[in-house]
Amino acid sequence: MSNGLRVSILGGGSAYTPGLIEGFIRLKDTVPLERLVLMDIDSRKLSIVGAMVKAMLEAEMPGTRVDLTQDRMEAIQDIDFILCQIRVGGLAARHLDESIATELGLVGQETTGPGGFSMALRTIPVMVEIARDIETHNPGAWLINYTNPTGLVAEAIHKACPVKVISICDEPMILQEALAGFVGVDPGSLFMDYFGLNHLGWARRVLLRGNDILPVLRQTMQESSDIDLDKVFGSTVMSDPKNQLELQNTLRIFLETGLLPSPYLQYYYFSDEMIRYRVSTGKTRAQEVIELEKAILADFEKVTAGRKKLEIKRGGKWHADMMIGMLSAIAQDSRSIYIVNVPNRGSMPELPYDKIVEVPAVVDASGAHPLAVGNMPASVRGLVQAVAAYEELTVKAALEGSQADALDALTCHPLVPSREVAKRLLDSYLRTHAEYLPQFAGRH
Repeated sequence: MSNGLRVSILGGGSAYTPGLIEGFIRLKDTVPLERLVLMDIDSRKLSIVGAMVKAMLEAEMPGTRVDLTQDRMEAIQDIDFILCQIRVGGLAARHLDESIATELGLVGQETTGPGGFSMALRTIPVMVEIARDIETHNPGAWLINYTNPTGLVAEAIHKACPVKVISICDEPMILQEALAGFVGVDPGSLFMDYFGLNHLGWARRVLLRGNDILPVLRQTMQESSDIDLDKVFGSTVMSDPKNQLELQNTLRIFLETGLLPSPYLQYYYFSDEMIRYRVSTGKTRAQEVIELEKAILADFEKVTAGRKKLEIKRGGKWHADMMIGMLSAIAQDSRSIYIVNVPNRGSMPELPYDKIVEVPAVVDASGAHPLAVGNMPASVRGLVQAVAAYEELTVKAALEGSQADALDALTCHPLVPSREVAKRLLDSYLRTHAEYLPQFAGRH
């Protein structure tokens, strides 16, 4: 590496990107940037976000070269770290994923259940293609992946390509920082004994100076009828009704079970309620995000024109700190601990050895090394194993274009009630997204 890092962002036109740049700015003394390449296939979004990013870096990290491109190879060659946050089919495809499930009376969510299945079928072939391009044209580069569904994408790349890759999700960091804020300590002083799969994980202990704070925290919350979620998570986060419900349900699960869950567990524990909530809004979450993105991009244009002060509303600090922190741990060989998606390697002995799991890992210049987290509580073991089987079959179906494996995958999923419903889902998704699913063309 040279005096500064050469970094590219695939999906650089995302509304998340300025938040990432704020992360680079916060860590500019330890993660200096020499060159940043933003790559996106959407020229309009790339132009708007690119102008914003250039203005931010000119003000805070002058001398950093910024390039905008629609050529993926330019964002791969001669780069140290390739950050990936793409969305195959865009938010329009997400809307179809969610609406098809909702119309069948099922959970319609981006990554969990049927929506995540459809997203995986579209996304895995593209992500594997990107990984193979990196392996061929820049094998020394690191791929830091944030593309959803993260665990499934990680598993597919692991099976298909030996590229240097770590897949991340900021949900565990959000839990850790929220807890730290609630008890008034630095987030780095907490260790989360976290286990599971992406968007299907729990902290069974949270250690502060060797002591588990979860039992006392649970008792305090059970005895208090007035918990200020704005104080815990911040008023900006809590201004979104979707976030309010998600975080209330996270605490609800914690108080009932003693395990601190990923917020996505609400879709399993309270699936009927979540379906009713989504139907009551009259729109999919994708439609809400489309409206939000339009407003954010309009704000970016105002900021670039000097008519408005920058205010990050999409992704924010957690997303940036996770992504840039991971990059820094590798670049600085710091042996930092992050909760990431990595091959199991015996960390969770009740799952297959090569299964991608989400667990604490020591991250250094050679990658992520998972810590042993042991056996799962019986109360969640069956759910995790069922979803693990679903993920294995989904990855196989996406890589091989097998409709039989795809049907088996949906049938395995706990949020799909029958094989007949699975058939209807699969037929709808294959028909609706045919242009993004060439691996299934003419196959059964």
